[in-house]
Amino acid sequence: MKWKLWALLAVLLAVRMAGAADDSLRRAQAPGRVASMQGTAGPARIDFLFGDSRVSLGSDGAWTASRDVSHYGLLCATYELGVRFGAGESGCNKVEWLGSVRYVTAQQQCNNATLYHSGGDQQPELAREFSRITCAEQVIRCSGNCK
Repeated sequence: MKWKLWALLAVLLAVRMAGAADDSLRRAQAPGRVASMQGTAGPARIDFLFGDSRVSLGSDGAWTASRDVSHYGLLCATYELGVRFGAGESGCNKVEWLGSVRYVTAQQQCNNATLYHSGGDQQPELAREFSRITCAEQVIRCSGNCK
């Protein structure tokens, strides 16, 4: 009987360790659509909508992103919210991405939790390309026990 408990423990640890090495990406409705362009009285801004989440980019290269992220399962995982911007055709076809994904949050989530992720960054290179930017993409990166 004792060996069965040890075997069960070994299997559970192996499953947990395999889950810990799991890195997965979930791309939000990519890319978001341009919701509005503002800026007659100040710096211009583009808002991209992804369902009920949003990314805003200012003409100075400052951007913010926010969304709810859901974790499925009891064991914990760490989720990160990232964004990248690009120039593409209508509907964000044939996008030329202007850099790699920048991750701005990292939150550990357990027990089927949904947490609000919000963050931003300043990228001067986006200010130089602002007039070309037509697309944004939100990326959720997960490490740990991802499902």
